[in-house]
Amino acid sequence: MKNVCHSIQSANTTNETAIENITKSSFYQFLQLLPKGGNLHIHEFQILDRKLFLESIKNSPEYDLLYICDQNDCIKNKYYLSYYKNNVPNGWTKVKDSNWTISDIIKKTTLIGILNDLKTPIYSTDTEARWNLADQYGVFNFYGDLIRHNVTRFNYMKLVLDHALEENIQLLEFRRGFFGNLFYFDENGLRISINATEELDLLLKFKKDYISKNPKFIDFIFLIYSSRQSSKEQIKIHINNLINLQHLYPDFIRGYDMVGEEDKGHTILFHSDSLINAFNYSKTTNGSFDLVFHAGETNWPENHLPSNYGDGVSTFENIYDALVLRTRRIGHGLSLAKRPDMYEYIRQRQIAIEVCPASNQLLGYVADLRNHPGIVYHRSGIPIVLGGDDPGSFGYNQLTIDFYLATMAWGLNLADLKQFAWNSIQYSSLPDNRKKEGFQKWENQWNLFIDSSYILACNQTFSNVIMNISDILPTYGPYNQSINITLFGSGFEIAICKNIICKFGEKETNGIFIDLNEIICPTPLTNNDISIVPISIVINNEIFESGLNYKFVSSLIIIDDETLTTTTPSKSDKFVIVNQKLIAGLLILLLTFIL
Repeated sequence: MKNVCHSIQSANTTNETAIENITKSSFYQFLQLLPKGGNLHIHEFQILDRKLFLESIKNSPEYDLLYICDQNDCIKNKYYLSYYKNNVPNGWTKVKDSNWTISDIIKKTTLIGILNDLKTPIYSTDTEARWNLADQYGVFNFYGDLIRHNVTRFNYMKLVLDHALEENIQLLEFRRGFFGNLFYFDENGLRISINATEELDLLLKFKKDYISKNPKFIDFIFLIYSSRQSSKEQIKIHINNLINLQHLYPDFIRGYDMVGEEDKGHTILFHSDSLINAFNYSKTTNGSFDLVFHAGETNWPENHLPSNYGDGVSTFENIYDALVLRTRRIGHGLSLAKRPDMYEYIRQRQIAIEVCPASNQLLGYVADLRNHPGIVYHRSGIPIVLGGDDPGSFGYNQLTIDFYLATMAWGLNLADLKQFAWNSIQYSSLPDNRKKEGFQKWENQWNLFIDSSYILACNQTFSNVIMNISDILPTYGPYNQSINITLFGSGFEIAICKNIICKFGEKETNGIFIDLNEIICPTPLTNNDISIVPISIVINNEIFESGLNYKFVSSLIIIDDETLTTTTPSKSDKFVIVNQKLIAGLLILLLTFIL
């Protein structure tokens, strides 16, 4: 388990094996049930597990039209897939009549599959080599032509939404290129184009129908992007077209971004003229349109210039310029860790960071996720959301992998995960009225999750667990005032859903289970001025002696000629008596590590 608990990669197994070990674990299966809110950092045509996608095509009439580029005389991206009815170009092989299997195609077209087949492994932090590998095999272009086919496109969308709901994801913000590339075949096998407004109208109808059949689903919306490697003139045209289209679909198209390898692409400053135009437009939309930038997806120092040297500034400056343009969120934001002076600005304005642990590891930005800055942002009060980025292109599905890796690597608890889910709705690009509805739908699922977790927690048995109380804090307190003391030890899981009685000598109070290593016991009131009593715990009529004592003292005591006022230690003060079911939900999270 040590090889995979915090990593999608493993030195001792293939990446594929690491994924399999994760997804088969009881902890992963539990996390699938956790209502995650939204996936706000996801590229629309990179999200779905390719096995699911290819199997859906294999079971459709379109399978008879499916060809693969497996010869040197087709296009630069080998193993590209496309549909043909007639006039098939050289180099293309009909999949149905070939030896190609779905497994073979996946190995050639997912980053994990390609990395597994390398004779010479790529260094874990060589981001350039990993991006080059993805470009060489067309990893991010795999769905390109297939997804333009109107039937396949909507079948794909339904699969994405269905599997999102299976992972308890209720909101998706798709990053995608421009609309207007759909087609269908006429009776002569010719491709007939579907323009942008026709496509968006079809999507709106599809969404309405889907939500009516799946009422717990909140919404899906779009953030349109351009490639970072685009020219200034191309970006200018893109943004002008986007403004015209967004004006027609303000509740559907909610923002703009630039994507691609940040260290190789142009900086935000390079395209500042056009981006300022987009920013000025956003101020006129009453919140229906925002800039939402990928920024800081780099592990280079701040004086490292991108390959486009005409930019004049480093990749590192993208976060600063994104903030100047009032970005709603920051995608990745890894380099922010080197600029703690920006923390307060981002925290005060509550600008969320979209953190994508699996992507950051596979692309070489963070080799060991225990060192990922996302946990520092979270603990510093900067809101973060977990995003999937490109799971289908990497070789897995949706978002649970990222929740698993973050929890394992960062030592997260249920409160952290609930906060991430809450953040994903609060900092989404949904209109405010839709956010209110979104919170209601998510909270309904969360409450059901806690209820089921409570039942699951209470049904666990721990016949081989031995309870041990190793320490208590504080060891003394006032006899005429009840305070909380904390018992530390191991094996406390046997107290889950049980009535806990804390014994101070012969006096009893009701204890509170905190986690596998902590129980809180309120002290009783006593008539004695000073007394020393043994501490023990009773669970299901079984007594567990601690061998430790607690001392009742008067409110003022003398130690080393100094007068000290006895107070409850700060650690215990932090605990709030919360809903027992919420605690039980936390327990299930912890239990999965030991079952």
